[in-house]
Amino acid sequence: MNLWAWISLAVAIAGIGWFGFKHEKAEQARALRHMAGRPALDPQQFGDHYFASSQAAIGARLRKLLAEYFPIDLSSLHPDDALVDDLRMDSFDSMATVEFVIAIEKEFGIVIPNAAAKDMRTLRDIADFVATTLKNKPSAS
Repeated sequence: MNLWAWISLAVAIAGIGWFGFKHEKAEQARALRHMAGRPALDPQQFGDHYFASSQAAIGARLRKLLAEYFPIDLSSLHPDDALVDDLRMDSFDSMATVEFVIAIEKEFGIVIPNAAAKDMRTLRDIADFVATTLKNKPSAS
């Protein structure tokens, strides 16, 4: 390849990177607008505010885990926000959703079948699944 071909390739790669960066910033702004006007809560307050006492700790742990895989401030998250449709989690990192599911499995010592994961749209859906799974999990004797 000659010098001009290398320069053209470098410019093309930089343009793709710039577009990806701008797209991510636009998606972040969209997600933040979706959550605007809500109270800012830390994970524990989130669990206590939005979940029954039996699921408050699960909700708090899930919110804390989600923050590790989602590149925006989640202090105004509502448990009924759709992670993909409302917050566009899939547009930030194509593997973030998969990594989040794996982290949930490790955190709670459960297995989330693919069929069940596909039906989980919100943090509340996930909390309900985790609570039910833990409730039905045979205890270690």
